[in-house]
Amino acid sequence: MKKLDKEMQMIAVEKVLEEMQKAEEYVKSWNASWYEELLDAHCLKLHYRICEADVRDMENKYGLRYRLANAFYSEESIGIPLKKEILKGNSTITGEKDINFECEFGRIDWYAMTSHKSNRYFSFNNNGQINFSKESKKRITQQNSRKISYNTTFNVLSNDFSIDITLSKLNQDLRKKPISDYISIVLNGNVLTKKFNNIEIIEDLNTRMKLVKILKEYDNRDSKNNTSIIFEATLNPDENLERVTFEINTHKGNGKINGTYRFDLSKEKGMSANFYSRKGIKIDMTTNPILLEIANNLLLLASNNKNSGDIIISNFATSTQNAIAKNLSQRVISFDSSNFNIKAIKQSEVAVIELLKTIKGELPLAGLVERVDNCLELINKQNDLEIYGTTKTLKLKANN
Repeated sequence: MKKLDKEMQMIAVEKVLEEMQKAEEYVKSWNASWYEELLDAHCLKLHYRICEADVRDMENKYGLRYRLANAFYSEESIGIPLKKEILKGNSTITGEKDINFECEFGRIDWYAMTSHKSNRYFSFNNNGQINFSKESKKRITQQNSRKISYNTTFNVLSNDFSIDITLSKLNQDLRKKPISDYISIVLNGNVLTKKFNNIEIIEDLNTRMKLVKILKEYDNRDSKNNTSIIFEATLNPDENLERVTFEINTHKGNGKINGTYRFDLSKEKGMSANFYSRKGIKIDMTTNPILLEIANNLLLLASNNKNSGDIIISNFATSTQNAIAKNLSQRVISFDSSNFNIKAIKQSEVAVIELLKTIKGELPLAGLVERVDNCLELINKQNDLEIYGTTKTLKLKANN
């Protein structure tokens, strides 16, 4: 975050201290206890008058309540502090004892907030940023079939926030380890990003345009599959496809890309399917049966799994194969965008929002809850998250 001027610093500190007070009242209702640690220290006397060993002795003397290395190594101001305290220490350089050091601290952490169900952690910063995390300690059993852990971040000077959630669930095969879904929601200005495992949906809340991204990285542990996938689709406010880019990269044993099979569809330019060699040579696959067959096999390999991202890729791969086959004899290609699987996208969005609603009630930070509520209200106004299925057809001209 950029450096704040004095006025904004004062506002940030005031708001952070207010959030701290409310959070303390909230967690005390749990009958919880915790340790408080003061960090990002500033004290010119610590910087100039004593040695590093003396600073470490001071930290140990106070039971690791303070982190003072920042003050010892740097004379730079931390701005308006969240807290000031006078500490006593000795100087082995001068022999002085019980020297008073007025220390300023720009960060306060609460940790070891532990119950039999979870661990919680807070971090408050004088730049306005507040972090909160919860790690569930529950064991997953048939009686307790899932657990939720998460990390959250927001800044008191903006409406933005970020929440990353891990949802662990009982595996249907009880002999195997639990399975986990990774979910995140990020509001940055007017851009809302929802992520469910490998599906990322980036929405401009002003224009309501959406970019759907699916990334499958190369896994050198999977000897049967040497590919990675980059899939991007742009949807207009009516959730019709505007354009799609689909790349399948093959990799050598050292992980470097060996070749790229790229499929492009758009209303403006129609459809193209090209292969790019490692040396940058471009070949039109619709005129090369051998490369087209290789691409078809890679498309099948890319869509073998059952998660939402793979289902989207699988349906689109099938449509692409059909479109390419038609391209050999027809100039105008009908591409049924229902095969893009809008339903799977909507399901992913709904899953993210519902999980956000699930944890909202237990968030102990009033400012974060307010931001989440505002975001949910904005989503409800601008997006209908009801799952539905409507067939939409694009007429795409093949490039000849």
